[in-house]
Amino acid sequence: MSQTIPFRKLDRPLPDISVKKVNDGSYLIKSNIAIGEYEKNAASFWREAAAEYPNRAFLVKCGTGDEWPELTYGQARKKADQISSWLLGNGYGADTPVMILSGNSFAHALLSMGANQVGIPIVPVSPSFSLMSGDFSKLRYAVELTAPRMIFAEDAKLYGPAIDTVRQAGMDIVLAQGDCQESMVFETLLGDIDGEVVEKAVAAVDGDTLAKIMFTSGSTGMPKAVPNTHRMICSSQKMHQLISEPRDPEGNPNVVLDWLPWHHTFGGNVNFFGIMRLAGTLYMDDGKPIPGQFNRTIANLERVKPTRFSSVPTAFSFLLDALETDDQLATAFFERVRICQYGGAALSQELFERMQVLSIKYTGVRMPFGTGWGSTETTGTGTAVYWETEKVGLIGVPYSGVEVKLVPVADKYEIRIRGPHVHTGYYKRPDLTETYFDEDGFYCIGDAVKFEDQKNLEQGLVFSGRVSEDFKLANGTWVETGSLRLTLIDALDPVARDVVIAGHDREDMTILIVPSEGVMKQAAEASFKADGPLSVLTEETILAAFKDRLEAYNRVNGGKSRFVARALVMGAALSADKNEITDKQYINQSAVLQNRAPLVERLYSEETSSEILDFT
Repeated sequence: MSQTIPFRKLDRPLPDISVKKVNDGSYLIKSNIAIGEYEKNAASFWREAAAEYPNRAFLVKCGTGDEWPELTYGQARKKADQISSWLLGNGYGADTPVMILSGNSFAHALLSMGANQVGIPIVPVSPSFSLMSGDFSKLRYAVELTAPRMIFAEDAKLYGPAIDTVRQAGMDIVLAQGDCQESMVFETLLGDIDGEVVEKAVAAVDGDTLAKIMFTSGSTGMPKAVPNTHRMICSSQKMHQLISEPRDPEGNPNVVLDWLPWHHTFGGNVNFFGIMRLAGTLYMDDGKPIPGQFNRTIANLERVKPTRFSSVPTAFSFLLDALETDDQLATAFFERVRICQYGGAALSQELFERMQVLSIKYTGVRMPFGTGWGSTETTGTGTAVYWETEKVGLIGVPYSGVEVKLVPVADKYEIRIRGPHVHTGYYKRPDLTETYFDEDGFYCIGDAVKFEDQKNLEQGLVFSGRVSEDFKLANGTWVETGSLRLTLIDALDPVARDVVIAGHDREDMTILIVPSEGVMKQAAEASFKADGPLSVLTEETILAAFKDRLEAYNRVNGGKSRFVARALVMGAALSADKNEITDKQYINQSAVLQNRAPLVERLYSEETSSEILDFT
């Protein structure tokens, strides 16, 4: 019945693509919407916004009470020019990168802007490199590879041990709070502006100028370093302008509440530069979609009332639990929000439908959902769903200027990509570059897709997991982890947040379940306490809820590639330090299976116990 109610209207074009089938069975797909010209220097975005709206808030730091500090576009422009003057006056240039160790902050933003606009690259690295490592191996690798002349961190107390490990002679150490040996305070960079020198350096920046070096998550081995040029950033923003987020700072001002970290490509490229291009306001969320921290996001949402809500699927699970029980929050949330967007993993159909029920109740129309597909190597941009659709799991069609190649792999396709927003090679690693690019210059990301409708290709592509994560059972049956994971999450709602799928070269498929916060609260009330990463839930009444849902699921999924033979409900939280969960809060399946291998072995042993849910 709800499908007869229209979606909120979006001012966006319909999909318009060209598709060419190649003799080897591959497809080449590109947008027919021309990308045209775009800026040469990413500083153009905030400089234009500062000229038009100098008193408009650019960044606001969420706080408590009335303490919500803000940085206007005019203030940001002045401080960025001050930092540029200091850097140029002290001999910084294209070969002297600035490394940023800490998370999102005013100082982080200003240092990035001041360096970027005059052609000095920044190297934002995950705070986990400094705060969650015993030997700082990833940080040491990043420093050795990029050779920064400056290291910046927000807090000396937190980041001091890491800095002392990697500091080198001649390196500037800059801190926003506190001090350590031979360091300087951030305010030192905010001196006089040499306007002539700054403008000359700004004018010299072109598309080939290196803006930043981003690191991948490094789920296996050391993270890969990805050069991001101004061409990559500016072309990516032009793609968003043409298709998904047209600029209208007067009639449609953009207000966003966002926690995504700036050392990741979506937070640091799509969102950071996107809010500047739109001359909008970004509220820096001090919550995260994890237990104990999303309550801060809930409070911030009620105050900020954003025009769009973008996050990972886990955040929607938390959000909907709150919206369904809090009329005041729901009224505030739906007051201005025009679209929801998800990324990092596919949204389940169950969450989509729950949002529609609420949207109809509070707005009279359904909520459009946008999503897309990209990576650090593609500046967070590649394909997108920018039209109203009933489907989740889609990744859409290519943006303007983007071309994808689909190479047959079993009954799906490996997706490859090229365009002005795609890097041309890993930083100082020609061996990796050779491995990840094909003979036609397409970047091979390792993801798999299918067509939503083989007869109507403009319906878009469906994400079908990582090529490397799909596996065969012992009988040769393929298990597609991407689609299976979503189906299982829907089947286990609301007692599970996620699942990890096992079965490579085994007789049957089994799962490890990540329980919901409500289940963990119930377990704690029953005196459960995790005593290590291999802990599992044992309470009979709790496990019964999982067993009932899996029995119902198995009754309609009897095939080998879908049937769950056995399951365990994990009692210990996933570990970011061990790469089980990324900074963007999605699960690294392979890391969980490796780190919790004894649990997997229990699933395939002859052990019988009440805590193992057995359906064989």
